[in-house]
Order: sequence, then structure tokens, then C-alpha cells
Amino acid sequence: MNDAMKQISIKYGTYLALINIAYLLYAYLIDISVFTQTWPGIILFFFGIGFGVFAVGKFKQSNDGYASFKEVFSAYILTAIVATLIGTVFTVLLFSIIDPQFAVDAMDMIVEVTLERFESSGMSDEQIDQIISRIEGSNPFGIAGQFKSAAFSVMFNAIIALIVGAAMKKNNPEF
Repeated sequence: MNDAMKQISIKYGTYLALINIAYLLYAYLIDISVFTQTWPGIILFFFGIGFGVFAVGKFKQSNDGYASFKEVFSAYILTAIVATLIGTVFTVLLFSIIDPQFAVDAMDMIVEVTLERFESSGMSDEQIDQIISRIEGSNPFGIAGQFKSAAFSVMFNAIIALIVGAAMKKNNPEF
């Protein structure tokens, strides 16, 4: 991994992390209900892919338009890892140290909204109770939940990086 790739990936990974942190701060300071909505997660998902692809493009640009599969994969996954690490540290600090009650409030709201959605969908009480008990037992805002989420994020991004690597590689004919 060369220095240009590291600099570019760290730069765009940090930018992506700042976007994710801004989302969390919005939820914390203004509207906790965004945790119960699907669209912010979808937008953040596409931002993640976009920043990874953009980092790859910037690396290729700095490398005379060429990048091997390994270089494309590395630039993409490093961007994702940087964003995941920074985001996870911030999230653990917010939910576990700064304001643990925020995690409790967020889980309560998620359970409440999920319960309302399932009741209006016509599911049986038994099915709803099973799902709600799984949600309540999961603690996604705890330290262990955050590290599981980070590990899943890196694994998922590795799969995306494989696809991006196959699509964006351009080997230098001089080598």
C-alpha cells in the first residue's frame, strides 16, 4: 500500500465518518426519531459506497489512471475501515460514556415504533412478542453491539470492495 493510497483513503474515510457523526449528532441534539426511519440508513449506505468509489477514483487519478485489483480493493476497504473505526469510537463514547440514557431512549423509541408497525400489519400477538423480545435483548447501542456492527460493516464493505475492484481495475500495460 503506497503513501498516496493511504492519504486518499484516510482523507475520504474521515469525511465519511464525519457525515455519520453528523447524523448521530442530529439524532442526539434534534430528533431521536431518525433512528426509527429507514431512509437515513439507505442514504448513509449509498454515501459509504460513493466515498469508497470516489477514493478509488482519486487514487487512480494520482496513479496515472491505473490501479490493479489489489490497489482498488485496498483503497476502498481502507476508506471503509477508517470511517468505521472513527464512527465506532464516537458512537461508543456517545452511547456508553457521554449519555448512556440516550441509548435507552433510542431503544425504547425503536421498540415502540416497531410494535406499532407490527400491530397495524395484522401480525399475531405471539409473533410480535417474539420479535420485540429479540429487539430488546439485542442492545445494538452497547459496546459489544457497536463492535459487532463494526465487524459486520467491514465484512460487508469487503464484499463491495471486491465488486468495485473488479469493475474499476485498470492494469498498467507497461508492467
